[in-house]
Amino acid sequence: MVGRLCPKTWGRISSLLGLAVLFLAGCLVKPGAQPSQITYSFPTTLAIKMGNSLPGTDIRYERMSDQGAYVTIKGQQALKRQGDSLDWSGSLGSGVTADLKLRVVLYNESELRLVGTAKIVIDGVSSKQGSIPTSSVIEFSGPVAYGLAKGAFLPGTTLTYMGHSSDGAQMGGVEGYAYRKVGDSIFWEGSLRDGVYLRLDVRVVQFDDSGLRVTGLATIWIGS
Repeated sequence: MVGRLCPKTWGRISSLLGLAVLFLAGCLVKPGAQPSQITYSFPTTLAIKMGNSLPGTDIRYERMSDQGAYVTIKGQQALKRQGDSLDWSGSLGSGVTADLKLRVVLYNESELRLVGTAKIVIDGVSSKQGSIPTSSVIEFSGPVAYGLAKGAFLPGTTLTYMGHSSDGAQMGGVEGYAYRKVGDSIFWEGSLRDGVYLRLDVRVVQFDDSGLRVTGLATIWIGS
């Protein structure tokens, strides 16, 4: 598994994301076609078993010594100690690039642990709703917050904000009941492009004539 946010509680994430939404008041996604490129920026916690590589990359944890952890990066050996940087950028598959900014937090005879951020850029996006495989070893998950103008797509999905009424925020592209009130969930999963899959699980924070604001978690799988 390449990366996964490890929150202590959903409540803590919800509180942080609620604060983040305050900054979206003047930044709404406008109506129109879905963009062909989507970027995700997630906090990330990673672990590399000794003798193995970080899936999708050429970072390999070779061995531990009294001096620190020996890793190879692009074929070159490097000695890393607690707190040292361990960055990587490159392709994770067709149409997917990653920029990992990481630091060593722990190493032992079993594994090397890293924390930092992951910027994932996906090109050639053509979202399709449907069931998804979740067995890929390359996985990233983290918080997202979106503000949508009326008629705009929820990024990465086939869902749109149609406006509001006394029944709640009306969503286009959903199956069944189309209205959501503050605190209600909006769930979507499907493919972003061949071999890249998204699960989006967000909740409504606020909606009005100007737009809809949601926060929650996005998880992407690559290469399954």
